[in-house]
Amino acid sequence: MKLEKKIAVITGAGRGIGQSIAHAFADEGADLILAARTRQQLDRVAAEIKAKKRKAQAVTCDVSSPTEVEKLAAEVKEKFGRVDILVNNAGISKRSKLSDYDDDKWLEVIRVNLFGVYLCSKAFLPVMQQTGEGRIINVASTAGKTPVPFNTAYSASKHGVLGFTKSLASEVAISGYPGITVNAVCPFFVDTEMFRGPRGYLAQMSEMTGLSEKEVQDKVVGRSLQRRVLEPDEVAAMALYLASDDARGVTGQAFNICGGRVFH
Repeated sequence: MKLEKKIAVITGAGRGIGQSIAHAFADEGADLILAARTRQQLDRVAAEIKAKKRKAQAVTCDVSSPTEVEKLAAEVKEKFGRVDILVNNAGISKRSKLSDYDDDKWLEVIRVNLFGVYLCSKAFLPVMQQTGEGRIINVASTAGKTPVPFNTAYSASKHGVLGFTKSLASEVAISGYPGITVNAVCPFFVDTEMFRGPRGYLAQMSEMTGLSEKEVQDKVVGRSLQRRVLEPDEVAAMALYLASDDARGVTGQAFNICGGRVFH
């Protein structure tokens, strides 16, 4: 098993990509701390993981809150003593034309998607430094590499995550911790609630453009060489690789999972 006896913290673990990463890690032997804002979703995923005979601790946490992240880190250290893997997956998206953007909503996206990555990495990196080994995996987006109209906050946040990833990877290595790697995963559109839900991408873009949700989706898949939306387990597979010893020589990288979108 690739992650046997490893302790992994996954944010945004109550649904979508986070849920798929949790299952992929559990299947390879990891015990998990699942963090998100919605208790009901977390409890459901934790029950699924426990059914696989793995430990799963559900902890409600708003990653944009320094106080809540500090409490999360303290609880993890008390109950598990160490952290081997941190997956910064929590994220939100609130689309709008720039001239219509509500300032508070724009900043909320930045606080969750970028500041949250900073807070969690800052909280758990010292725990990894105690052993000299660890994996930090940031779920970014192709929005950090290609133009995204009507989504400046999200795009700015994901560009920031990529810069943060590269800078932190360099910092930990030259500070004497080459066994701690920091990488990012950059998915294109993934078939989750954030994409297809009542307030997801399709619904929001349909409302803004006047197109039907099917028309919006057709435009989306037309931007990919493979002409399809990704599945969450495809992102989880890359996260699993980066979390494993197979990727011990990989750091400071941002891997596209995009069906050819980024270079197309």
